[in-house]
Amino acid sequence: METPRMSEELRDGLLGLVTHQQPESDQALRFLGRTLRRERIETLTVFIDRTTPTTIYSINLIEEAVKQWSVENQHPSEIVETGCLGLISVEPVVGIQVPGRARLYYGPVEPTDIAGMLNAITKQVVPEENLIGQMVMAGQQPWEDIPDWKKHPFFINQERSVTSLNGVINPCHISDYIAWGGYRTFYNSIRNYSGQELMKLIEQSGLRGRSGSGFLASVKWAKAAETTSDKRYVLCNADESDPGGYMHRILVESNPHLILEGIMLAAYIIGANHAIIYTRSRYRMAVKRIQCALSQAREFGLIGQDILHSGFTLDIQLKRGPGAFVCGEETALISSLEGKRGSPRTRPPYPATSGLFGKPTLIHNIETLAQVPMIIGKGPDNYRQLGTPGSSGTKLFSLSGKIKRLGVVEVPFGTSLGEVINSMGGGTRNGRPAKAVLLGGPSGKFIPVSKFDIQLDLDKFNEENLVLGSGSIVLLDDESCPINLTKNMMDFIRQESCGKCIPCRDGSKRIMEVLSLISSRSTPENKYEALDRFKGVTGVLELAEVMQSTSLCGLGKCAPNPLISGMELFREELEEHVFDRTCRAGVCLNMRSFLVDPVACNGCNLCFVKCPEKAIIGSPRQVHYIVDDLCTGCGKCFDVCKFNAILVN
Repeated sequence: METPRMSEELRDGLLGLVTHQQPESDQALRFLGRTLRRERIETLTVFIDRTTPTTIYSINLIEEAVKQWSVENQHPSEIVETGCLGLISVEPVVGIQVPGRARLYYGPVEPTDIAGMLNAITKQVVPEENLIGQMVMAGQQPWEDIPDWKKHPFFINQERSVTSLNGVINPCHISDYIAWGGYRTFYNSIRNYSGQELMKLIEQSGLRGRSGSGFLASVKWAKAAETTSDKRYVLCNADESDPGGYMHRILVESNPHLILEGIMLAAYIIGANHAIIYTRSRYRMAVKRIQCALSQAREFGLIGQDILHSGFTLDIQLKRGPGAFVCGEETALISSLEGKRGSPRTRPPYPATSGLFGKPTLIHNIETLAQVPMIIGKGPDNYRQLGTPGSSGTKLFSLSGKIKRLGVVEVPFGTSLGEVINSMGGGTRNGRPAKAVLLGGPSGKFIPVSKFDIQLDLDKFNEENLVLGSGSIVLLDDESCPINLTKNMMDFIRQESCGKCIPCRDGSKRIMEVLSLISSRSTPENKYEALDRFKGVTGVLELAEVMQSTSLCGLGKCAPNPLISGMELFREELEEHVFDRTCRAGVCLNMRSFLVDPVACNGCNLCFVKCPEKAIIGSPRQVHYIVDDLCTGCGKCFDVCKFNAILVN
């Protein structure tokens, strides 16, 4: 992914868009802005989403199909790389815009669909198959009887603030971001306001951290600014590590310059001249987008010495870690950046007073810093219009699991969980009854359907002893097994534990062993296994409480959350696993047993040949029989039987 170079003429024009308080008053700047926003285009333009969710699709073939159509029809076209709209369940998404008309979004799109779509749209005919909607900008003629894309059920109740340009702009072109007003707030701040004045705006906004703790940002910022030091740091945690959580990756891959502007403003406010973006190496797309944005910002003069002749100096670096879940904790992240093992430290001192290399350090995740340009640009009063009195602004959530519409949503705090699940997410994928959600990742808690009316609010969740976390939502239906999901979460925690403290290191391992005994069965079961299972399940809650009260960091303290909430909500299913040795959802494969239907079995002998444990007996053309004591429940007999003669017990 090469960083495009800009001409001196374009650079001067972009500088005018940034530095003019009202560029709309200048005809040349107004024309440049409209051109870069693609309100006016001269040729057919195709917008293709290229982010992590689309890497499994034939995006290159879609581009080739567009180029081939252009050559065959002698019709010039332009291909623009964009970020993700957020509706991942309809990827790959393609936008098509012809001169004078609004942009149309389609998804999912196959390479074979391109020719027909372009033939129709260039002839002013709109194919309705897989149509998401149209995006109408100033000076464009809308398509008749075509809904706006924001009227789609997934988007209609969202409040897109930090995600407003996701899927709209080219994330690797700083010109696109500037054309939509980017970096204007930063320039205006460093030229006209002091850090103390801007700090008051952050305080008045009521901004709270989006990492799950909900700590008031202004308190952390004030501490970092007030601590006497010759150097201060701003750290942006872009290492999103929750399994099932992907909203921050989508944000940085779709609009990296927004993150940079938030970092720049934070650094100016607390008086820092050095900032670091921390992510993991395997997030290749995010790394490329950040590198591209940093390179362009340096070329433009937004990073470096005496930025835009303001006297403010700032350097921003990208650091890539190995990808440890524990580095989501502030002090572990700092240890990793210092070249040490990523393990937590005891607090106090807190990073705001003694962080990276002992200097005052402000640490936030991507989503928190992305709020800053909007707060300062539009004012704290405007910002507080969204959300609740205690939790202002919007929050990103990722939807996964058995949900119909996978994706990233941005909603105001105070929106009900049920609205996010049922209205935006469309409910369960196959229309089956919902069972619960796991909200907050491996450190989150299960929330049953009866509580889906709860407001997504930091204070409300604290009152209900629930965990909002970073915002990952995993939906379970009646065919999901919460015991199996809890086991997977504990296995993740066990692997990611830094091992520094015994409660987390050994506690997560023991809980994993107990859950494995519960969700599987040995054949034959030895005489002590049942005793171990009963002893384990009776003592596992006490072990979880020890982890919560004695672990060193938040990873260990919150690790047992899914277990504790799951055992309380799904006690009946837990007892079935423990006593009846069955999984009603059929998810715990090692607990299944199989029977042969004597009516349907014709003795083809295929199951007999494929059984790895030799647990099937029978002669050719005779009814077969499965020996329970030998069967491990692998299901290979069920898979190979062509006559539906193998029944799951």
